Amino acid sequence: MLRFLSEKQRARNILLILIAFMMVVGLVILYMPIGQALYRRAVGSDEVTDSTLVAEVLQEKITAGEYRAALLRLTQSRLGRGLEDPTLLKPFSSTLLNELIEDRLVLILARQLGLSATDEEVFKALLPMFRDASGRFIGRERYFRAVQQSGQTVEEFEENLRRSIVREKVRHHLTAALEVSPREIEEEFLRENTSVDLVYVIIRSKDLLADIPVGESEARAYFEQHRGEFTITQLERQVEYLHIPMARIPVSISEKEIREEYERTKSEHTTGASVSQIELPFTEQNEADVRRQAEDLVKRARGDEKTPAEDFQKLGGKSIGFVKKDPKDTSYRQRVFTLSDFQKDVTEPIREEGKFYILKVTRWQRKPLTEVRAELVRRLRERKQRDEAAKLADEIKKRLDEVKDLHRVAAEFSPKLGNLPVEQMVRRTGFFAAGEDLPEFGDYASGFSSAASELEEIGQIGSKIYLSNGYAIPRLIAKREPKTPSFEEVKDRVIRKLQEQKAMERARQRAEQLIAHSPTVDALRKAAAAYKLEVKTQEGFKRGSFLPELERSEQLEGMAFALDVPRVAPRPVRIGKDFVVFGVTKRSDPDRAKLESERAAIRERLLSAKRDQFYRSYLETLREKMIADGRIRIHQDVIEAIFSTMTGSAPARAKR
Repeated sequence: MLRFLSEKQRARNILLILIAFMMVVGLVILYMPIGQALYRRAVGSDEVTDSTLVAEVLQEKITAGEYRAALLRLTQSRLGRGLEDPTLLKPFSSTLLNELIEDRLVLILARQLGLSATDEEVFKALLPMFRDASGRFIGRERYFRAVQQSGQTVEEFEENLRRSIVREKVRHHLTAALEVSPREIEEEFLRENTSVDLVYVIIRSKDLLADIPVGESEARAYFEQHRGEFTITQLERQVEYLHIPMARIPVSISEKEIREEYERTKSEHTTGASVSQIELPFTEQNEADVRRQAEDLVKRARGDEKTPAEDFQKLGGKSIGFVKKDPKDTSYRQRVFTLSDFQKDVTEPIREEGKFYILKVTRWQRKPLTEVRAELVRRLRERKQRDEAAKLADEIKKRLDEVKDLHRVAAEFSPKLGNLPVEQMVRRTGFFAAGEDLPEFGDYASGFSSAASELEEIGQIGSKIYLSNGYAIPRLIAKREPKTPSFEEVKDRVIRKLQEQKAMERARQRAEQLIAHSPTVDALRKAAAAYKLEVKTQEGFKRGSFLPELERSEQLEGMAFALDVPRVAPRPVRIGKDFVVFGVTKRSDPDRAKLESERAAIRERLLSAKRDQFYRSYLETLREKMIADGRIRIHQDVIEAIFSTMTGSAPARAKR
């Protein structure tokens, strides 16, 4: 607890000195030859304790206990269900470790810059979270209880708050010199407030692949002319895998489950709300006081377990009518659609153009259960099937570890998958390198090849791998060392590449033919119908946004905002492996008279974004340089041992 809230500071200091002494002794032992041998032995024998080191950032240490705790937080985060499976967490391991390393770098920078957080600053930061209706601190006992109910100790909570303050001080120090020019503000104003309505058609090259044959002689000729493209530059593997399709697993959905899912996802079905608001103007001189006033009104409007909520109208609330939920609407009123249950339909104070707004929903408008039932049932069924498929995959994995025969195990478990034929369950890949895209796995291709690339011994059975339609359990059947291959060894790869190239060229030609018959949007609609292509629309398209199902394209943006209504772009835009033909049906230009009133808010947003970008880039560059210089040491074998323990498989020793 903070000094002014603690009665045992001296005892704590003695304890800290004792702990520090033990850490020094431990580090001395660690860096002695015998200490390092014991350390490696512990890792190699899978004896990873919470104090085992995962990484060292100069004098700062990251332990296995801290790393495991970070993994646990990840499973409980908004990333969703299914990540409790350790094999699915593995792709996030590097990002997770980098975040922990950068956290240490901030602490080191803070020491170098002489930055710290005082007890008074920590208390000032926590006070808004623990004030009573009169604005006073709720008292030590209630504070202790509230923090402990959140699942943290008071010490942990205050230390996290202290680090957050220090991080913000470091960020401010590093980015204090950054500024935003008047021209940047004007360009951002135009970018945010200029929009166009688009009509567009997507010609996907993958839809044309099936109609493109490639003969062996053509493939061989291409190979002879492009041998260098097919040189095997790293170890490649080939696996057979047992596929567990979740759609084959029967599940039942009860009426109770459907209603519970409807309640749990009610925000998704919300179409609008009747809203009242309190409006509190402020100036530069009294902004802090008005903010405190707004925070107090929020507490009074919500109430708590001891104090009932006050009437919003009597607090100054006035109806602003019905607000439609609209993702394209960037106004502060849309904040009501992000409310959580604990906020009791009252927003936090919203700072917007010289005023604080507090919004309260007086009535929600949502789609009825009958309208969304089919989607809820589909979602519940997929979730249950995914869960059951994961359990079945674990059973199959256990059995495969015993008999090592995919065909035999597939036959044993086929009845649980609706008597799916063994030949449909057991499949084989071509040779692939780690992270390579395998077309048969779609969006999960690189994940499959990365996970399967951890297999080292021929015949080794891997862990279950998450796929879009279920799970796969791989078995390594062959390895291929880097070399210059013969045509026969890479024949499938050559044919696939030729097909993809031809499909993209055919898609481009089809897009150009469409444009040739479509000078205007109306003509584009007719030509698309003749080609049996789907016409899509996008209203309110702005710079910096992207069309659904496609990546952002600066080329498309530039052409769209240069087009006259109702013209079609003179050439198709390539996005990835697809081509887009589009036209503009409406253009909405901003009211420049509003620029001055919005200038301060735009400057604040741009400056914050610029500072965030600089800060992140600075930390990433510093981390990479220190790793290259050996000032950051990562014990990858400890991380592998942690995941091996989580999956129950034998750890694969990593090379130092």
